[in-house]
Amino acid sequence: MALVKACDVYGHQYATVRPRVIKLLTQQALRPDRPLSTQYGGIVGISLFGPRAIDAFLLPIAGEYWERWEEELRGFNDGVNGDEDDAVGGGGGNSGGRRRDVGREYELTMCQQALLDALRIFMGGVTPAEQARRVDVMAFSDVFGERLIPMRPDLTEYMTAVV
Repeated sequence: MALVKACDVYGHQYATVRPRVIKLLTQQALRPDRPLSTQYGGIVGISLFGPRAIDAFLLPIAGEYWERWEEELRGFNDGVNGDEDDAVGGGGGNSGGRRRDVGREYELTMCQQALLDALRIFMGGVTPAEQARRVDVMAFSDVFGERLIPMRPDLTEYMTAVV
């Protein structure tokens, strides 16, 4: 929020401040080798710049990041038998899967939520025709599935009954 505010306040004096901030967020915060908290901040930061920034910088990586995060979350859940002690890493029943790291799972789900929020901002900020031009709907529905249904502004009565 502070970055966007600084760009709004000083953007008229420094025409390149907004592109430079977005470039910094993209090049440094949205790298897969960065900590999840940094990726989260990059997603949220770019989202605050609006649908066009999301289109340019988040849509191209959204599917890849989502699938990587889902794969890691599945790794935590493989072999977990549902025992409360095992779920927090206290027991020995987690055979087959990795030892559960609740903090890491939380970070992964927060990154996913930030990405879904960014997609909602994009879909709410551009026309359906532009969405169709910018997003491969089939590829996105394969990756995100039913999570995209609430983002559609033109829900039919049937769709709302399913949701």
